[in-house]
Amino acid sequence: MESRPVLLAPWLAEQARPVLILTPSLERAEQWLAILLRLGLPENRVLRVPSSLTPLLEPTGVEQETLHERLRALSALHRGDSVCLIASVAAALQRTMPEPLFESELVRLRLPEAEPPDPHQWVSQIEPDALLKRLAEDGYEYQEPVRLPGQFARRGGIVDVFPMGADLPVRIEFWGDEIASLRLFEPASQRSIRPIKSIVVPPAREVPMGNETAAQRIRAEWEALIAKQPAALQPELRQRLEDDLRPLIQGAPFDRLELYLPWLLSERACLLDYLPHDGWLVLDEPLALNIAYDRLIEEVNQSLASRAERGDIPPLEARLYLEPFARIEGRAAALLLGDPILTGGRLFRPQI
Repeated sequence: MESRPVLLAPWLAEQARPVLILTPSLERAEQWLAILLRLGLPENRVLRVPSSLTPLLEPTGVEQETLHERLRALSALHRGDSVCLIASVAAALQRTMPEPLFESELVRLRLPEAEPPDPHQWVSQIEPDALLKRLAEDGYEYQEPVRLPGQFARRGGIVDVFPMGADLPVRIEFWGDEIASLRLFEPASQRSIRPIKSIVVPPAREVPMGNETAAQRIRAEWEALIAKQPAALQPELRQRLEDDLRPLIQGAPFDRLELYLPWLLSERACLLDYLPHDGWLVLDEPLALNIAYDRLIEEVNQSLASRAERGDIPPLEARLYLEPFARIEGRAAALLLGDPILTGGRLFRPQI
């Protein structure tokens, strides 16, 4: 296996468009990452993409670092950066926010005198309260002082925010409703490092925050699922649902938010949809990838069934949260490493 990243490293270093390397497991992805970094590829060009399926497998939320790394990858692909992303098949095929929605959730801020970096709409004048409201709607959480990605705070005419996927937080100073300065700062010491002219703040979660309409739809559909469960489990299921509906109605982030992804996102999308048409998809052992995907579906279904039996959630299926393996075969610009045969004896044939 070690020979593959060694042989591919010179080619990866020359690529001007994004490359996505798919591996059968997280361990294999970590091996790719370690070898490519040892071979001298810059850390800012080789990014690990973890999966955030934890809320499906156990009653806990997604770790903030995982969200940070995934949002960094989505942002890099959205910009078309010349990055090399390394992801397991689980990380690549889990559902996420469609790219047009991701674009609409971006907050682009600039100094009034600065030229817009691109043709998109950039904001140089906004009420601080309106900015705080927008950050909260995008899943950012108020924390004073700001030290970790996904946090924001306000002190008078100054708003601090640590964008997901960014290396440093930014301090936004207002003069009335006008942005007077933008400065990166060190989260540990809170000291300013250097001024900047613009900043893009992506959403803090891959799932949009809820609202009253979405919450009522979830209430009706989950209540129908709960009503089919054994009578002994129904009170606990209803209590958990009511506990989750409160932050859903308020549009606030909470640990179990990703469980409601199918009801918050009608359109299906995954990491592959962010890879440009001229970007490369590298498959590390198509057969192993296919087998790993089948095992993933089985593992997620077993976990969801076990949790349903305990009364933690109503019966749910993995297909609600994962895209089919056929999505991988839909890429024309694919580089196959290893056996191109898939389970069932099929030959990998990317669509042209």
